[in-house]
Amino acid sequence: MSFLVTSRSLAICLAAAALLASAPAALPAAGQPDPLSVLFPCEWVGDIDRISFREPSGIVYHPLRHTLFAVGDEGDVCEITTDGEPLQQAHVRDADFEGITCHPDSGLLYVAIEGEEAILEVDPDGLRVLREFTINRTFHGATVLKPGGQGIEAITFVPDPHHPQGGLFYLANQSFTLDDPEDPSIIFTVELPLTSAAPASGKIPVDIVSCFYPRVIDISGLYYDASRDLIYAISDSHNALLEITPSGETVRAYAFPGDNQEGITVDPDGYVYIAQDSGGIVKLKWRRPG
Repeated sequence: MSFLVTSRSLAICLAAAALLASAPAALPAAGQPDPLSVLFPCEWVGDIDRISFREPSGIVYHPLRHTLFAVGDEGDVCEITTDGEPLQQAHVRDADFEGITCHPDSGLLYVAIEGEEAILEVDPDGLRVLREFTINRTFHGATVLKPGGQGIEAITFVPDPHHPQGGLFYLANQSFTLDDPEDPSIIFTVELPLTSAAPASGKIPVDIVSCFYPRVIDISGLYYDASRDLIYAISDSHNALLEITPSGETVRAYAFPGDNQEGITVDPDGYVYIAQDSGGIVKLKWRRPG
């Protein structure tokens, strides 16, 4: 497979490859597919941000509207076309928005708030908050989301037709260490009341259902690709992209282009969009496996 990158992104990719090669803890267990730490196979399209969106920290492709929604660190949400044409923008509230995902059937948006460890349910028409959920910081009686810790940094929805709520939300706790039991580098799941009755106002508490350790620090972006049944997870510190099964098995790792990558999404045509906290929304053409 071929790829084209700019000189700046190539340097970042090479640095990331070296980091991954020296960090076997981030790789799958013996007997699993060899991730190789290869450069991400892509063609560089460019920065499509035409509105200088403030500190982009999450992005998602909306399958019903065929547009992109992005969130920023100051509580902003915007909708743009896949070429970057602005459609709508709103300051939803003063909070640290760090991730966004979309329910593929209802079209509703779900925004992860760092520090508060909360999820907002947002109507894409007008960007109005519908409900708010707060995540229990403990799992099986132990604290895993330490108050004052790094907090949740990414969110994606994984549909499951056999699940009573239609699927689970996967979130990442952004930790910079692998050995803090109260603030671990984990990907965990929560169940939101999507189909069952739930209060329409107030903060609705939800519990952590499961969690796994990807064995890499600084997970800053998540996106579930239904066509491949894989979760794409960004490690900002390593400039790396991991392909992970919903059960938590890492199957491949790439050195990833960009800078301060905090959000990732993919459209049906194979274009990848990266939200960069340092500014910009990068578009790539992925030469991905079939």
